[in-house]
Amino acid sequence: MSQPAVRFVGPRRPRVVILGGLRDALGISDDGFRRALAAVADVEHLDTARPIRDGFRLFRNAAGLIRSDAFELVHVLDPRLAPIGALLRRRCGAPATLTLIPELHHGRSPWAVLMRRSFRAFDEAFVDEHVMTDVAGCRALGVPLYPMPAAAGELPFPSPRDVGRVARALRGPSAGRPIVAVPWLGTGNDVRWFRDIVMPRLRTRPVCVLFGVSSRRELRLMLQASGMEADVRAVVGPVTASLIAALGRMVDAFAVPATSRPAEPGAAELMRALTVSGVPVVTDATAFDCVPAHETSGLMIDTGDERGFIAAIDNVLALPAIQRHFMGEDIARSALREWPWRPVAEAYAERFGALVGRPVVPAALRAA
Repeated sequence: MSQPAVRFVGPRRPRVVILGGLRDALGISDDGFRRALAAVADVEHLDTARPIRDGFRLFRNAAGLIRSDAFELVHVLDPRLAPIGALLRRRCGAPATLTLIPELHHGRSPWAVLMRRSFRAFDEAFVDEHVMTDVAGCRALGVPLYPMPAAAGELPFPSPRDVGRVARALRGPSAGRPIVAVPWLGTGNDVRWFRDIVMPRLRTRPVCVLFGVSSRRELRLMLQASGMEADVRAVVGPVTASLIAALGRMVDAFAVPATSRPAEPGAAELMRALTVSGVPVVTDATAFDCVPAHETSGLMIDTGDERGFIAAIDNVLALPAIQRHFMGEDIARSALREWPWRPVAEAYAERFGALVGRPVVPAALRAA
């Protein structure tokens, strides 16, 4: 006779102190995640941009929530705050979990070393299922890993600074001309291909905005060497969700050449952010399955099909502005259906509920 499954009987809505915000630079907005998580758990969010200077204040506020307001678990969204979460676990006896991001594990500063050492104090670490292999390869993590489903949430509202950066890049006698935004990734080979093969054959002659450019001087030399006379603008600096949101409000389409390989760090996250920008995305990188193939526009082109890629951009730019808007919205809705926030928040809440009520076991006594 089979034994009935034993389930923890506890509060339906775990009470969780959240430390930090999601630090994904190509980021999926943490605003959507917070709203979805608030629907399935009682959450108090504490954040800071200065973990060292404000660490004691965060610890004091979180400890007060645990001791006097019956909060029962600590979750660290920003791994830079892991030492504070580990201290809360030891001092307050509350279970502690954290979300791991591979890019934050390579620093050599004293705080980064302390951050990695504190991982051992946590009960579980949550990892995006798409980067589970990368994180599992990090040595001496010392914490059980739990894969979380991926999500693409809505982009945050663009910051005034990013709106100003894009507006300055588009200044000049280009009124009425369509604008295409192209990411500058890696070595710039994709940009050279777009410059030498695609732009000379476009019928619409759009303004090209390169974003993620590391140096205006490098771009200027590249254009001078090619003798290209196209109208090319540049937005210098790292690519963030806020920047993509600002671009999405000012450009007519995003064009992503196939040479921006999905294997490149951040390329998949960039495509997810672009697909929820509300602007049509044209790509011939068929591995980017987050861009739905549109029946009429052919937004997903076979890799190596230069004519199809060029024709797709021309077709999108030739559409009326309102039709482009609805097409971009359709892409965004499709992406949000495929990578919604709700299953992610529910997965977090399920793990939180499973950990609440566990006895706190010192790290030295845990099984290896």
